[in-house]
Order: sequence, then structure tokens, then C-alpha cells
Amino acid sequence: MTIGPSPRFLWHDYETFGADAARDRPSQFAGVYTDAALNPVGAPLMFHCQPTIDVLPHPDAVLITGITPQMAERDGLPEYQFAERIHDAFSGPEVCGVGYNSIRFDDEFTRHLFWRNFIDPYRREWFGGNSRWDLIDVIRLWHALRPAGLEWPVNDKGSTSFKLEHLTQANGLVHERAHDALSDVYATLALAQRLKAAQPRLFEHALKLRDKRVAAQLLRLGDPQPVLHVSQRIPAALGCISAVMPLAVHPVNRNCIISFDLRQDPSDLLSLDVDDLHDRLFTPAAELPEGIERLALKGIHLNKSPMLAPMNTLSAEAAERWQLDLPAIQAHHATLLAVGEALQQKVQAIFVQPDFEEQDAECALYAGFVSDADRARCEQLRKAGPGAAASFDGGFEDARLNTLLLRWRARHALHTLNELEHDEWTEFVRRKLTVDTGLASLTLDAYHRRIEDGLRVETDPTRLRWLLDLKHWPRDSRLDDLIGTV
Repeated sequence: MTIGPSPRFLWHDYETFGADAARDRPSQFAGVYTDAALNPVGAPLMFHCQPTIDVLPHPDAVLITGITPQMAERDGLPEYQFAERIHDAFSGPEVCGVGYNSIRFDDEFTRHLFWRNFIDPYRREWFGGNSRWDLIDVIRLWHALRPAGLEWPVNDKGSTSFKLEHLTQANGLVHERAHDALSDVYATLALAQRLKAAQPRLFEHALKLRDKRVAAQLLRLGDPQPVLHVSQRIPAALGCISAVMPLAVHPVNRNCIISFDLRQDPSDLLSLDVDDLHDRLFTPAAELPEGIERLALKGIHLNKSPMLAPMNTLSAEAAERWQLDLPAIQAHHATLLAVGEALQQKVQAIFVQPDFEEQDAECALYAGFVSDADRARCEQLRKAGPGAAASFDGGFEDARLNTLLLRWRARHALHTLNELEHDEWTEFVRRKLTVDTGLASLTLDAYHRRIEDGLRVETDPTRLRWLLDLKHWPRDSRLDDLIGTV
């Protein structure tokens, strides 16, 4: 089913107990539906997620959101029910999920949440004409090309700040409590309403780019022309915008177009061999030798609502302000165009991925798609629920899912584990939280150190109470009892 021009938007936001979508957990979800004209429809959504015993909340995250694990345990849903509620919220037809930095952050939490709970991680993004969008890069595009209609706050480095709370404060938009999910949703919606009123053509152009076919029309490999691209990786002092040229399809991800930033002289791209170019691209900029510039190749994902615009939308004033030297850009484009097909092959060779070490199942979402047969078994599990999963005898073809199944049962129906399964789960939790294996983003030792550091310097009574709640969480959650049985 194709993406329609008039979606029903679900403006949404997560608060989380950490920043790693695979290893950390959500604490709160909020959403507001609107029609295509951005008028709210129906009641807002807001619910919490109960923590699981094997994941520690980051103290810094709790100090930002004010959501303690005890609060989430008291008010929240078990994670598998939380996941189902969110899946139902995104179910189409023609729902466009949108937030502020949602594709890089919130959508990753949704995908990993669904993965752990046997829900298809991707279906809600496309089935029934569904789509996803992200306002943050739309705002960057607005700032770079048509800045009228909004006051642009400046940070302490002298550059424009795109933080949601700074934009709403500078423009008198309602944002009662930053880092409360529902408050952030309403703030994002208010910003979108301001954009739609001030720059309606830009809004509609940006909305169309949630369809990867529209984005592909601007990144044509058969006729590779310069195109404007907005990215957080481009400094705000340069408008977060540059002119890029599409060069090749990524050798593994067909939804990714490898492009070259035409600000940079392409001489090194043409003269160096693939190994040297690989080092220049993937070595952190701070580790490159002095005077060596990082290679200006970037993957643009067609299915991540990339913000693109034709070159003729760039005014002379904007080109000067963002230091886009148009004659140099044209010359660099002509140089690359003259190379032809050999350049595509060279660029693809740079992005060939080495074999990676095997990952833990919960972190291995992107290690491959599951088979149709396994997907059908996942649906059977969801309908049965974790309490009935002990009798599940389907047996997954994909070993990742067999691992996830035991942990799903342990987290939500511990009484169904036999002695061997219980021992395996207990040892997994003990090792995960007491040994620095990379399975957890925070071990117990690091957790307690951060809390003690906070208790020594914190003076605010509310924040002190949150830190004390965190200190007591291993006891309150009976994690201490579980690990003590080993």
C-alpha cells in the first residue's frame, strides 16, 4: 500500500532509563493523534513501563526525567503489555509516527522493544500505508533555507540550538515540563504547527520525503546531480546543510545511498586506494594525523525521511551564510561525474562490512530478518502470552529468538521456568550486572558509584529522594535476592 498525502499523525515521545536502545529500557511513552491539518484527535496516550530485574536504570536518566524505577513499577505495565499498547497505537491505516529526533532515538527504542517481545520490529513503519517522519531535521531545513517565522536560540558556542526546550522557550510555545513525554509531545506539535503556518510549502515538501521513492528521485544515480542535504553531522555554524552528490547504493543496505559532500575536494577519493579511504572514513576525526581531513562520504537512508532539497532552493544569501562555494561545488561535481561507473564500484568497496563478532540476541536485531515461519511462531507466542509460553514447542529456526524466549518467560512468568531454566536465567543476570561483558550498559558497581557520587554533591531534596530510591532499587526489585542465590 502506498503512502497517502494526508496521514493521521501520531506525535510521540519516550522517556527512558538510559540512552542505549538495545541495552536500556523505556520508562514512559506518550502520544497525541492529529489529523493532517495538525488538529488533535481523541484523548492523549500516556503510560509507563515496569522495569525488568536484569536492567539497571541510569541514575543520570532518572535525574533528568524524575521517573524512578519504583514509580514505573507502581504505575506501569509489564514490558510485553507496554509493547502491545504501543503497537496498537501505531497500527494503521495511514498512521505516520513522528517525534523530535524520533528516527534516531525513539524509533530505535520501539524496534528493540518490539524485538524483545516478539512483535515485528518494522511492520508498523510501512504496513497499511503507514510511515514515519522526524521533525528535528525538518526544523534544521527550515533554519537553513527559509528561517522566517521562528526565533532561533543561540547556544553558548554561538551556534543555533536545535534542542526542543530551547526552541519552545525562545518562541513562547507551551512546554510545561521538558523531559516529560507528554509535555515533549505537545511541544513538538506546537513547533510543527508554527512551521506549517509560517512555511507551508516547506512543510509539505518535507512531509513528502517520508516516502523513500520521493527521496530517491532527488538522489538519482542514473543522473547524479548536486542536492542539498541536512544532517546533524554538519556543524550548526554551517547551517547543518551541504551540497552532496549521490555516488552508489550501499553494498549491503539497499535503502542507503552513499553520497559525497561537495564542499570537499574529491582528489583524495579518486587517488587513494580502498584501504586508505576506508581508514580515512572510519577512523575518528580526532585520531587522524594532523592536516588529514576525514573523508566526506556519507550514507543517506531513503527510509529515514532524509531532508533533501533541490539546489535552486538555496538563495545567494543562504549560500554565503553557510559558506557554500557554488563554483567549487560545481567543479567538484564535474570532476566526479567524469569518472563514471568505476567510482561506484570503488565507493561500494569502501563500505563492505567485515564480519563482526556474534552479538547477544537482544542486541542482534540488525543481524538479519527472521523467516516467515518464525514470524508466524512469534505471533502465536504473542497471542498465548508469556505465562503459556512454557508449553510452546514450535522451536525457532533463528537461534536469537530461542534466547529471547527464555528471557521473556523469566521476566514476565518466572514461575513457569524449570530448575535448569531458572539457573540459566539467574546466571545470565548475575554475569550481566556484575561482570563488564558489554551485555549491560551499566553494571551494579558503576550504578552504586554514580549514586554515591550524586548523594555527596546533591542538595535538592527531591533529587536526593530520587537518588535514595535508586540506591534501594536492587533491594526493592529483589535483584539482591536473585544474585545472592548464585
